[in-house]
Amino acid sequence: MHVLFIHDAFPAQFGRLALELTKRHGWRCSFLVETLSSCPTPTAEMLEAVELHQIPPAADGPARDETPWPQVHGRFLEQSASVFDALRARPALRPDLVVAHGGRGAPSVFLRDVVDCPIVTYCEYYFATRRRDISYRVDLPPAEPAPFFPRCINAPTLLGLVDCDAGYSPTAWQKQSFPERFHSKIEVHFDGVDAELYAPGAKIKAIDDISIPPATKVVTFVSRGLESVRGFDVFMKVADRIARRRSDVLFVVVGGDETHYGWDKLHTGSPSFKQWVLDGGSYDLSRFLFLGRIAPERLAEILRRTDLHIYLSTPFVTSWSLFNAMSSGAVVLASDVEPVRELIEPGVNGLVGPLFDVDRLTETALRVLDDPATHAPLGRAARRTIEEKYSVDVCIPPLRDFFSRMSDRSRISP
Repeated sequence: MHVLFIHDAFPAQFGRLALELTKRHGWRCSFLVETLSSCPTPTAEMLEAVELHQIPPAADGPARDETPWPQVHGRFLEQSASVFDALRARPALRPDLVVAHGGRGAPSVFLRDVVDCPIVTYCEYYFATRRRDISYRVDLPPAEPAPFFPRCINAPTLLGLVDCDAGYSPTAWQKQSFPERFHSKIEVHFDGVDAELYAPGAKIKAIDDISIPPATKVVTFVSRGLESVRGFDVFMKVADRIARRRSDVLFVVVGGDETHYGWDKLHTGSPSFKQWVLDGGSYDLSRFLFLGRIAPERLAEILRRTDLHIYLSTPFVTSWSLFNAMSSGAVVLASDVEPVRELIEPGVNGLVGPLFDVDRLTETALRVLDDPATHAPLGRAARRTIEEKYSVDVCIPPLRDFFSRMSDRSRISP
């Protein structure tokens, strides 16, 4: 079985999946990519297991994340042509199945004329026009692109979904984000958490040469970017209130200064949302460690040490940080939004609270820190949730079967 994955970056969503398919089942996995990602960074094992074919960017101009939103569809078509040219120039690269990220960065819509196999689309998300994802933060001033951006960004996603033979989403909530008329075309298959890396274990005694006494409580917050859609500003308000009530808490924040979703700069006018938040409060920053982006192995060590992991997102694609924290056996306090509820059963394997209710979130956090023994079963149950439903061991076999079914299927003309 030969699967060709298409994405603008490697490893992204497909690197670990390809590694497992290669190791466990002897499949051949190839990639067409533009760049090697720094978040996450590909491992040496991944690079050895897959065939990596780097192709030049579609055309001179802004990078994907810098493309003005009205020009997204044009860039998507340029990328489609670039992928077509790259595959046509490699006649020996003849897969049994193409798996592409549906939307910007992984266009497969021109491939019908160069491959004779089914095409599967990874249906990560379909943006809403209001009251979800990047338009959920009604407490921040509205941004002018709000009504138009989702339609522009969804156009390539729809084009790929219409063209493909089948699609899959990681969670039921992400599938439900797509228009109902496409639901029959999309299956739900989660990517799989590395439950061996993110696992309970020995607790580190220092971070960046800063000693952490056993009596010190550690509260963690992790996000690819410290931005409004992931509730970084709400976290800082909660952390500030916790710090004023307890002198024994260290707050460890992981994530870059970039905004990946939404219009934080239009809201704030600041170079970064993080700096705008910090400038707007009287925080005792000696109580915080801002680590930036870090390697998965280091993140796993920190999540093992945490006494409370706080995850405060709008209704949006569930972050890997939540899955990783739960896999590490952490007690999690998360925003009470629908995608979180798919993963967390409040009071059973985690805790939830309203995203905008800083007082309630603070009181819940303090109860955990005041009485860790009572709340420890939540972390153990969170670990079981990952082991039973979301680990690589559980998720790879159904994905393998799905890909096998699709490769055996005759090509369906859209």
